[in-house]
Amino acid sequence: MSSISTGKLYSRERNIKGIVPLILLIGLVIDSALPAMFPNQFIGNEQTIVSHLLVYFIVTFAFYLRNSYISFYSFIFGLLHDSYNTTLLGFYAIVYFLITWLILSIRRYFPRNAIVHFMLFIVMVSIIEFVTYFFYLKVGIAELDLRNFIITRLGPTLIFNTALSFFMYLPTRGLLQWLGYDDHIIF
Repeated sequence: MSSISTGKLYSRERNIKGIVPLILLIGLVIDSALPAMFPNQFIGNEQTIVSHLLVYFIVTFAFYLRNSYISFYSFIFGLLHDSYNTTLLGFYAIVYFLITWLILSIRRYFPRNAIVHFMLFIVMVSIIEFVTYFFYLKVGIAELDLRNFIITRLGPTLIFNTALSFFMYLPTRGLLQWLGYDDHIIF
């Protein structure tokens, strides 16, 4: 390998190691504030929206990047999410680690484009919401029946996160191009 290509590779790896945790931290902070900024006129009084911007970036980095230590970062930022937003330390750390492992396991079977990325994100949000619901139901924290859960939490959360993923397309595309991945295409 020439010294120019080695320098570019080193620069890209350095960018990945520095930017991935920073983006995940920004996603964690915005996740907490985003639903509170959403106007109550668009949702019912009983409905809840959960932002999954951190999951969006975990899915993005796990799907596109090769050597980004995303499994480690997803576990660490899951712990941070737990300590910041919930009382059960370790729950989201395990869930985020497992969805990262799942994406890393299946990504070779899918083309790397935005449509697949969007679908994986929505499927992972659905998995996270169902796992969280059933875990809290078994522990005794949640008392909603499945129908009410789907109507009051899962539906609005999926709609919100679908819109969020479309809104995040151009910034994500620019970020991936800056990191050296040009195959983030929509069609």
